[in-house]
Amino acid sequence: MKTKKLVLTALFTALSFVGANFFIPGTTIALDAMPAFLGALWIGPLAGGLIGGLGHFFTALLRGFPLSLPVHVVVMVTMALTMAGFGLAYRLVPYGRGVKSLLAFAVGILLNVPISLYLVSLLIGPGIFAMMPLLALGALANILIALILYQLLMGRGARDE
Repeated sequence: MKTKKLVLTALFTALSFVGANFFIPGTTIALDAMPAFLGALWIGPLAGGLIGGLGHFFTALLRGFPLSLPVHVVVMVTMALTMAGFGLAYRLVPYGRGVKSLLAFAVGILLNVPISLYLVSLLIGPGIFAMMPLLALGALANILIALILYQLLMGRGARDE
């Protein structure tokens, strides 16, 4: 990994920790994922996955692992896969920024909400699906902010290929 990517990954991981402190009260849903979504676009899918997994770990740690450590490990893994899938979807689409963003948005929501909740429900039961509206709202906010920031950064030539 090049030094620049390593530094950006560390910076976005630190931003994820900051975002973990801005959460929906009574939940572990926070803005920890926004730097991971942005990192998946800017640095790459693997870096985004690392940032996403660590970001969820920070959020769960700050809340005392309310659903238990094993459940939060599953969520951590699904967050990493969500970021990697989101970043890959954006990079692999050969069309313009709008289509790339729309597809990546759909992949991010699909992986982050119903698929993640299904995997968690295997451990704690179907009651977890009650969190779907709040989780969808959190994912929506994190993804939209990341996509907007990425487009603004790209417009200023912040990324060198």
